[in-house]
Amino acid sequence: MNRSLVIVTAAAALGLAACTSTPPTAAPTSSSTTPASTVTSVVTQTMTSQPAPPAKPVIGSFGYGDLKLGMTLQQALDAKLIAPDLATNPDADCSNHEIIGTGQRTWVSKKVGVASISFTPVMTSDGVGIGATEEKLKAEYTNLEPTGPNYSWVAEADDNPAAKFIFGVSQEKKVVAAILSLKAQDCHN
Repeated sequence: MNRSLVIVTAAAALGLAACTSTPPTAAPTSSSTTPASTVTSVVTQTMTSQPAPPAKPVIGSFGYGDLKLGMTLQQALDAKLIAPDLATNPDADCSNHEIIGTGQRTWVSKKVGVASISFTPVMTSDGVGIGATEEKLKAEYTNLEPTGPNYSWVAEADDNPAAKFIFGVSQEKKVVAAILSLKAQDCHN
């Protein structure tokens, strides 16, 4: 019985000590800051931090980022990289769309989908496009073949036998046209 009394007395003493001791002190707060506003501040600050920007799209053998050759018009619009048709002629076989934020265009065929995509050096990983020098073009595209009558050079697209790169070069040796195109496109020459 004594042993039980000692245990009960010790437990009571510890409980009393816990109730009468001073709680840990918190950092002083102003009278206008309450725990709820502190939580709101922390959550707001965390939620408003900007996420990392998405990877910059680049031209490749299959398209420009999520915009791929052969996509239907709806798929191309859903990629959120092109604007609505510039000509707004529903009877045309092809529609012409601005590639958002680039100043360039894509043509979409009712028959074959995204038919071609024009591009500038900032849209590429190799620095070739409209405005680049012919010297830079030849250094990056070692498989160039002369073509005509409207363009200067054509190159097969790596790993995509359905596509080609087409380049026009001015007398000043500057690239004035740079297009990734389906070989079987029906929108332009």
